[in-house]
Amino acid sequence: MTAILGYIGAMIPYMLIALPAILIFRLFYNKFRKRTNINRYHEIGVVIFLLFMTALFSQTILTFLYTGPAINHSFLNVNIVPFQVFKDNYFAITELNLWQPFIINFIGNICIFMPIGFMVPILWKKFDRFWKVSLVGFCISLFIETTQLTQYRSSDIDDLWLNTLGCMIGYQVYIIVKNRISAVDEIFKLR
Repeated sequence: MTAILGYIGAMIPYMLIALPAILIFRLFYNKFRKRTNINRYHEIGVVIFLLFMTALFSQTILTFLYTGPAINHSFLNVNIVPFQVFKDNYFAITELNLWQPFIINFIGNICIFMPIGFMVPILWKKFDRFWKVSLVGFCISLFIETTQLTQYRSSDIDDLWLNTLGCMIGYQVYIIVKNRISAVDEIFKLR
């Protein structure tokens, strides 16, 4: 739990720094698009989404500001063996009695992408399809993992499918919410 709180604490300064820039960007974006009838809920949702993406990128690809564990730059930090995460977590739990790798690497990689799977379809009608949300999640994860190849970070093929699975679960949560509260689409999408 301490590690999760540490990640959240490390994200907050980035979000606070990004907030004014995001608000200014959205103001100019809407003026450029000549939008006069602005859906406030959509705008609030987009700002929250962009803040979330800032937080995600702050912990995954901004290595010059990275405060996590030190990793040597080598191909030993690259996992190209699918489902290695199961073996590694099983060993950590059974042999070392460590649950943190399971919570951070397995559960964390799923949970961190669930907001993307939920927010993308709720904010943008053209992404209100399971396969589109899954593709968005996969592409964002692929971007992160590819960027990490060039930095002093580890890169893992299992992160791709875990992150994409997180988006899929987030999309299913969106479907449940949409079915129970039918007005949710009307509230947050552009009119």
